[in-house]
Amino acid sequence: TVMVATPQVDSTDQVVVHHQTMATITVPPEQYIASLPSIVDRTSKQEGATKLANPNFISIKYNAEIEDPRCCFKTLACCGCLPLYSIGPIPVICAPVCSYFDKERSYLYLREGSLEANTSLDNYCAPICCCCTFDDNVYVNYFDRAPYAIKGCLCPAVPKLETYDPACICCCVKLDCECCFGPKQVVIMPYEKCCLCCPNRTCWCHNWCGICGQPDGNPIIFNSFYPQPKNAEAFVAQAKQIIPVAQRMEGKSS
Repeated sequence: TVMVATPQVDSTDQVVVHHQTMATITVPPEQYIASLPSIVDRTSKQEGATKLANPNFISIKYNAEIEDPRCCFKTLACCGCLPLYSIGPIPVICAPVCSYFDKERSYLYLREGSLEANTSLDNYCAPICCCCTFDDNVYVNYFDRAPYAIKGCLCPAVPKLETYDPACICCCVKLDCECCFGPKQVVIMPYEKCCLCCPNRTCWCHNWCGICGQPDGNPIIFNSFYPQPKNAEAFVAQAKQIIPVAQRMEGKSS
Protein backbone atom coordinates (compact mmCIF):
# COMPACT_ATOMS: atom_id res chain seq x y z
CA THR A 1 0.00 0.00 0.00
CA VAL A 2 1.32 3.43 -0.98
CA MET A 3 0.79 6.22 1.56
CA VAL A 4 -0.13 9.59 0.06
CA ALA A 5 0.25 12.94 1.78
CA THR A 6 -2.13 15.88 1.45
CA PRO A 7 -2.17 16.93 -2.22
CA GLN A 8 -1.10 20.46 -3.21
CA VAL A 9 -2.08 22.59 -6.21
CA ASP A 10 0.77 24.41 -7.95
CA SER A 11 0.72 27.61 -10.03
CA THR A 12 -0.26 25.68 -13.18
CA ASP A 13 -3.42 24.24 -11.56
CA GLN A 14 -1.86 20.78 -11.40
CA VAL A 15 -2.17 18.57 -8.33
CA VAL A 16 1.20 17.61 -6.89
CA VAL A 17 1.05 14.30 -5.01
CA HIS A 18 4.02 13.32 -2.86
CA HIS A 19 4.43 9.57 -2.32
CA GLN A 20 6.53 8.31 0.58
CA THR A 21 8.17 5.58 -1.48
CA MET A 22 7.97 7.11 -4.97
CA ALA A 23 8.90 10.30 -6.78
CA THR A 24 6.59 13.31 -6.92
CA ILE A 25 3.80 12.92 -9.49
CA THR A 26 1.96 15.86 -11.06
CA VAL A 27 -1.54 15.12 -12.39
CA PRO A 28 -4.49 17.27 -13.52
CA PRO A 29 -7.00 17.99 -10.70
CA GLU A 30 -9.85 16.08 -12.41
CA GLN A 31 -7.62 13.01 -12.80
CA TYR A 32 -6.64 13.12 -9.14
CA ILE A 33 -10.28 13.37 -7.99
CA ALA A 34 -11.27 10.50 -10.30
CA SER A 35 -8.58 8.33 -8.73
CA LEU A 36 -10.03 8.69 -5.23
CA PRO A 37 -12.14 5.76 -3.95
CA SER A 38 -15.93 6.08 -3.88
CA ILE A 39 -17.60 5.81 -0.48
CA VAL A 40 -21.19 4.60 -0.13
CA ASP A 41 -22.60 4.23 3.37
CA ARG A 42 -26.27 4.79 2.59
CA THR A 43 -28.51 1.95 3.72
CA SER A 44 -31.90 3.68 3.47
CA LYS A 45 -34.09 3.11 0.43
CA GLN A 46 -34.11 5.42 -2.59
CA GLU A 47 -37.37 5.69 -4.49
CA GLY A 48 -38.39 6.41 -8.04
CA ALA A 49 -36.02 7.87 -10.60
CA THR A 50 -33.54 8.84 -7.87
CA LYS A 51 -32.48 5.19 -7.65
CA LEU A 52 -29.02 4.53 -9.01
CA ALA A 53 -28.05 1.52 -11.07
CA ASN A 54 -24.64 1.74 -9.41
CA PRO A 55 -24.64 3.35 -5.94
CA ASN A 56 -21.13 4.69 -6.53
CA PHE A 57 -22.02 7.17 -9.26
CA ILE A 58 -24.74 8.76 -11.38
CA SER A 59 -24.45 7.52 -14.94
CA ILE A 60 -24.51 10.21 -17.66
CA LYS A 61 -26.12 8.82 -20.80
CA TYR A 62 -25.57 11.90 -22.97
CA ASN A 63 -23.14 14.75 -22.34
CA ALA A 64 -24.34 17.23 -24.95
CA GLU A 65 -22.32 19.74 -26.89
CA ILE A 66 -24.02 23.07 -26.12
CA GLU A 67 -25.60 25.15 -28.86
CA ASP A 68 -24.10 28.63 -29.18
CA PRO A 69 -26.42 31.43 -27.97
CA ARG A 70 -28.24 33.40 -30.62
CA CYS A 71 -27.71 37.09 -31.34
CA CYS A 72 -30.78 38.08 -29.30
CA PHE A 73 -29.41 36.37 -26.18
CA LYS A 74 -25.98 37.93 -26.66
CA THR A 75 -27.45 41.40 -27.15
CA LEU A 76 -29.69 41.20 -24.07
CA ALA A 77 -26.80 39.96 -21.93
CA CYS A 78 -24.39 42.62 -23.17
CA CYS A 79 -26.91 45.44 -22.72
CA GLY A 80 -27.93 44.40 -19.21
CA CYS A 81 -31.46 43.36 -20.21
CA LEU A 82 -31.19 39.60 -19.68
CA PRO A 83 -33.53 38.53 -16.83
CA LEU A 84 -31.87 36.58 -14.02
CA TYR A 85 -34.78 36.41 -11.58
CA SER A 86 -38.44 36.83 -12.45
CA ILE A 87 -41.80 36.82 -10.71
CA GLY A 88 -43.96 35.12 -13.30
CA PRO A 89 -43.34 36.85 -16.64
CA ILE A 90 -42.03 40.04 -14.98
CA PRO A 91 -38.21 40.28 -14.75
CA VAL A 92 -37.08 41.56 -11.35
CA ILE A 93 -33.28 41.39 -11.60
CA CYS A 94 -31.32 41.53 -14.86
CA ALA A 95 -27.74 40.54 -15.53
CA PRO A 96 -25.24 43.43 -15.33
CA VAL A 97 -24.07 45.19 -18.48
CA CYS A 98 -21.28 43.40 -20.39
CA SER A 99 -22.46 39.91 -19.40
CA TYR A 100 -22.08 36.92 -21.70
CA PHE A 101 -22.93 33.21 -21.87
CA ASP A 102 -20.14 31.11 -20.39
CA LYS A 103 -20.23 28.07 -22.67
CA GLU A 104 -17.18 26.42 -21.11
CA ARG A 105 -18.91 26.19 -17.71
CA SER A 106 -22.42 25.43 -18.99
CA TYR A 107 -23.55 21.88 -19.61
CA LEU A 108 -26.51 19.62 -20.39
CA TYR A 109 -26.50 16.08 -19.01
CA LEU A 110 -29.03 13.39 -19.82
CA ARG A 111 -28.60 11.22 -16.74
CA GLU A 112 -29.91 7.75 -15.98
CA GLY A 113 -33.05 9.10 -14.27
CA SER A 114 -33.03 12.85 -14.76
CA LEU A 115 -32.02 15.87 -16.81
CA GLU A 116 -29.37 18.19 -15.34
CA ALA A 117 -28.30 21.49 -16.83
CA ASN A 118 -26.31 24.60 -15.97
CA THR A 119 -26.73 27.93 -17.74
CA SER A 120 -23.65 29.83 -16.66
CA LEU A 121 -23.04 33.54 -17.18
CA ASP A 122 -19.89 35.59 -16.81
CA ASN A 123 -19.00 39.24 -17.22
CA TYR A 124 -16.23 41.02 -19.07
CA CYS A 125 -15.83 43.37 -16.08
CA ALA A 126 -15.53 40.57 -13.50
CA PRO A 127 -11.73 40.95 -13.03
CA ILE A 128 -12.15 44.58 -11.90
CA CYS A 129 -15.67 44.57 -10.43
CA CYS A 130 -16.62 42.22 -7.59
CA CYS A 131 -20.34 42.87 -8.26
CA CYS A 132 -20.16 41.33 -11.73
CA THR A 133 -19.99 37.71 -10.67
CA PHE A 134 -22.67 35.02 -10.93
CA ASP A 135 -23.78 31.87 -9.20
CA ASP A 136 -24.28 28.77 -11.32
CA ASN A 137 -27.84 28.35 -12.56
CA VAL A 138 -28.17 24.58 -12.10
CA TYR A 139 -31.38 22.58 -12.17
CA VAL A 140 -32.23 18.88 -12.06
CA ASN A 141 -35.57 17.44 -13.20
CA TYR A 142 -36.27 13.78 -12.42
CA PHE A 143 -38.32 11.92 -15.00
CA ASP A 144 -40.90 10.63 -12.49
CA ARG A 145 -41.75 14.16 -11.34
CA ALA A 146 -43.00 17.29 -13.07
CA PRO A 147 -42.60 18.28 -15.86
CA TYR A 148 -42.03 14.67 -17.01
CA ALA A 149 -44.40 12.78 -14.69
CA ILE A 150 -47.33 10.88 -16.24
CA LYS A 151 -50.62 12.56 -15.29
CA GLY A 152 -54.15 11.20 -15.33
CA CYS A 153 -55.76 7.76 -15.29
CA LEU A 154 -58.45 7.54 -17.97
CA CYS A 155 -56.61 9.77 -20.44
CA PRO A 156 -53.01 9.77 -19.21
CA ALA A 157 -50.75 12.55 -20.41
CA VAL A 158 -47.28 11.15 -21.07
CA PRO A 159 -44.68 13.96 -21.39
CA LYS A 160 -41.61 13.42 -23.53
CA LEU A 161 -38.78 15.26 -25.23
CA GLU A 162 -39.36 16.10 -28.87
CA THR A 163 -37.58 17.99 -31.62
CA TYR A 164 -39.05 21.33 -32.65
CA ASP A 165 -38.25 22.46 -36.18
CA PRO A 166 -38.45 26.29 -36.49
CA ALA A 167 -38.43 26.12 -40.32
CA CYS A 168 -41.24 27.49 -42.47
CA ILE A 169 -43.30 25.96 -45.28
CA CYS A 170 -43.92 28.33 -48.18
CA CYS A 171 -45.61 27.22 -51.40
CA CYS A 172 -44.91 23.56 -50.53
CA VAL A 173 -41.19 24.32 -50.12
CA LYS A 174 -39.50 23.97 -46.74
CA LEU A 175 -37.34 26.95 -45.83
CA ASP A 176 -34.96 25.80 -43.10
CA CYS A 177 -32.20 28.41 -43.12
CA GLU A 178 -30.71 28.42 -39.60
CA CYS A 179 -29.55 32.02 -40.02
CA CYS A 180 -33.19 33.11 -40.36
CA PHE A 181 -35.16 30.61 -38.27
CA GLY A 182 -32.53 29.16 -35.95
CA PRO A 183 -31.51 25.52 -35.38
CA LYS A 184 -33.78 22.67 -34.31
CA GLN A 185 -34.57 22.68 -30.61
CA VAL A 186 -35.39 20.12 -27.94
CA VAL A 187 -38.70 20.84 -26.19
CA ILE A 188 -40.84 19.16 -23.53
CA MET A 189 -44.06 17.93 -25.12
CA PRO A 190 -46.63 17.42 -22.31
CA TYR A 191 -48.84 15.00 -24.25
CA GLU A 192 -49.27 13.46 -27.69
CA LYS A 193 -53.04 13.86 -27.76
CA CYS A 194 -55.49 15.87 -25.68
CA CYS A 195 -58.37 13.65 -24.44
CA LEU A 196 -57.34 10.97 -26.96
CA CYS A 197 -58.75 12.95 -29.90
CA CYS A 198 -56.89 16.24 -30.47
CA PRO A 199 -53.32 15.70 -31.72
CA ASN A 200 -50.68 17.97 -30.26
CA ARG A 201 -48.81 18.21 -33.57
CA THR A 202 -49.00 20.47 -36.57
CA CYS A 203 -50.55 19.13 -39.79
CA TRP A 204 -51.80 20.38 -43.15
CA CYS A 205 -54.37 22.67 -41.52
CA HIS A 206 -51.61 24.59 -39.69
CA ASN A 207 -49.71 25.42 -42.89
CA TRP A 208 -52.70 25.88 -45.21
CA CYS A 209 -51.97 22.67 -47.13
CA GLY A 210 -48.35 23.67 -47.62
CA ILE A 211 -48.98 27.30 -48.62
CA CYS A 212 -47.52 28.93 -45.50
CA GLY A 213 -46.87 27.85 -41.93
CA GLN A 214 -44.96 25.41 -39.75
CA PRO A 215 -43.77 22.01 -40.99
CA ASP A 216 -45.94 18.99 -40.27
CA GLY A 217 -45.21 17.13 -37.04
CA ASN A 218 -44.08 20.01 -34.83
CA PRO A 219 -45.40 20.06 -31.25
CA ILE A 220 -48.13 22.68 -30.79
CA ILE A 221 -48.12 22.95 -27.00
CA PHE A 222 -44.68 22.56 -25.46
CA ASN A 223 -42.21 23.95 -22.94
CA SER A 224 -38.68 24.95 -23.85
CA PHE A 225 -35.52 24.89 -21.75
CA TYR A 226 -31.97 26.17 -21.84
CA PRO A 227 -29.19 25.45 -22.67
CA GLN A 228 -29.91 23.55 -25.86
CA PRO A 229 -27.92 20.64 -27.32
CA LYS A 230 -26.17 21.22 -30.62
CA ASN A 231 -27.44 17.91 -32.02
CA ALA A 232 -31.13 18.02 -31.07
CA GLU A 233 -32.18 14.88 -32.92
CA ALA A 234 -29.48 12.66 -31.37
CA PHE A 235 -30.29 13.99 -27.91
CA VAL A 236 -34.02 13.27 -28.33
CA ALA A 237 -33.32 9.78 -29.71
CA GLN A 238 -31.32 8.90 -26.60
CA ALA A 239 -33.90 10.48 -24.28
CA LYS A 240 -36.72 8.40 -25.79
CA GLN A 241 -34.92 5.26 -24.62
CA ILE A 242 -34.49 6.50 -21.05
CA ILE A 243 -37.49 8.66 -20.08
CA PRO A 244 -40.30 6.07 -20.60
CA VAL A 245 -38.49 3.63 -18.31
CA ALA A 246 -37.65 6.22 -15.63
CA GLN A 247 -41.23 7.58 -15.63
CA ARG A 248 -42.53 4.23 -14.41
CA MET A 249 -39.91 3.48 -11.78
CA GLU A 250 -41.42 2.37 -8.47
CA GLY A 251 -41.75 5.07 -5.85
CA LYS A 252 -44.05 7.71 -4.48
CA SER A 253 -46.07 9.43 -7.19
CA SER A 254 -45.69 13.14 -7.79
